[in-house]
Amino acid sequence: MGMLLASPCTGWAEGGAGITEYGSREKQDGTLIGILYDLKQTQQGEETGVKQRQYDDLVNEFLSSNWDEAVLNRFFRVTRPLYTTQVFVPRSGAGRAPKAFEVEEVVEPKFWMIHYKGQVAPPSSGRWRFWGYGSEVCSVAVNGKTVLSSNWIEAGKLRPIATPDLVWESSAPPGRPVHRGLLTAGSWMELEEGEVIDLDILIGERAGGSFAATLLIEKEGMNYQEYDGHKVYHIFQLKPFDTPEPEHEGGSPPFARNGPIWKALP
Repeated sequence: MGMLLASPCTGWAEGGAGITEYGSREKQDGTLIGILYDLKQTQQGEETGVKQRQYDDLVNEFLSSNWDEAVLNRFFRVTRPLYTTQVFVPRSGAGRAPKAFEVEEVVEPKFWMIHYKGQVAPPSSGRWRFWGYGSEVCSVAVNGKTVLSSNWIEAGKLRPIATPDLVWESSAPPGRPVHRGLLTAGSWMELEEGEVIDLDILIGERAGGSFAATLLIEKEGMNYQEYDGHKVYHIFQLKPFDTPEPEHEGGSPPFARNGPIWKALP
């Protein structure tokens, strides 16, 4: 097992035809599809006047509505999607997301969300759970039900982020520090090898500045090494990918390489 610790970042493109931490323009089988939404404007380009509180309320509304896309479709939806096999964004400028989608000229790097979705299946039977963290948002749903809500702790107000209607609790105490918060354990899921599930992942940034999102996976009974008193998990992946090392120390957690590869349906 190799672990990624802080060292110079290599391999991420700045957008366009390359592979970015947010995904690739090239459509492939076995990937999640990602759509960027700009909550600052409508589909017609009219300003919505969204502020931090309204952004939090929209996260709450989306998760509490069982991830009904009609909530997000009220806002500007980037036409061309990205395709990815993992969600792992080390700390970097929030403007990298609009740039990856090639809309940096029309989408300012704040008050955006990205919704990734697809059908996936585990590589083996057993109990699985996600570990995640977002600054500000990283939440996951399986078959329309939230199994992880891990978002930035801002002065104790966001744990989880403005979701009073969402009845969900983590299956473990807070985990390793990362960026400006702590990793959060998702709900345990009893799954059979090859069992197809609907997977939704939401990440998002409010006021701009720096952004980070991490989605790891744990299987019950698997032996994990430890670092600084915390277990080191694998990145949740749908295809093997040599993830570049993060540029900033603490901007993403260390992780194990050569982990289990889930299958995504075409």
